[in-house]
Amino acid sequence: MAKSDYIPRQDGKFLEWGQNLIVYVKLHLVAWGISEAAFEPIQTLLNAYVAAYNKAQEPNRGKVDVLEKNETRDKLKQAIRQFVKEHLIFNSAVTNSDRENMGLPIHDTKPTPPRIPTEMPIGEIDFSVHLRHIIHVRDGKLTGRTKPPQVHGFEVWYKIGGGQPMSDSEWGYANFSTRSPLTITYPLSDVGKVVYYRFRWVNSRNQPGPWNETIISAVIA
Repeated sequence: MAKSDYIPRQDGKFLEWGQNLIVYVKLHLVAWGISEAAFEPIQTLLNAYVAAYNKAQEPNRGKVDVLEKNETRDKLKQAIRQFVKEHLIFNSAVTNSDRENMGLPIHDTKPTPPRIPTEMPIGEIDFSVHLRHIIHVRDGKLTGRTKPPQVHGFEVWYKIGGGQPMSDSEWGYANFSTRSPLTITYPLSDVGKVVYYRFRWVNSRNQPGPWNETIISAVIA
């Protein structure tokens, strides 16, 4: 994984890193299709920073010398960031080995597939509102979290009336939601019937995790 900032913060390390980068780029300008005109500004700024840095290291340096060093450093950093963005990061001629040699971040060109959920959700039914079941689903392991990492949402399956389902064929798909709670409204004709529920997490590719352990039942009132 790439660092949040690939440019070293400490002056001496930044100078060493910058010199290595610019020497390496200069050797590969033609192979990478980068023009001299695009490269020259950062070479000029590096030379200015080397001079200002060396002067700021002298025992008799003054505040002006330190200020000059900081200003040239910041200008060089800004120019390098822009150069890297425009000519190196997404340049197909620059290999990941080249980027590693220059101390640059390596971007993954293949998207990482989402994790298939392994957790089982916990569900609760609020049936205090007439003809409505308000379904609350949360992560059963991580306190304070509504969904496990990389989970897109949850599916609700149910069976209305009769005894508790004994096989998958008795379940019907009710709904999907990316957030809890989810409300299901029933017609008057279903009042008094028992509804059985089960839930499972689903990732962004619609790949489901395991069902919750306990089947939940509630009466439509």
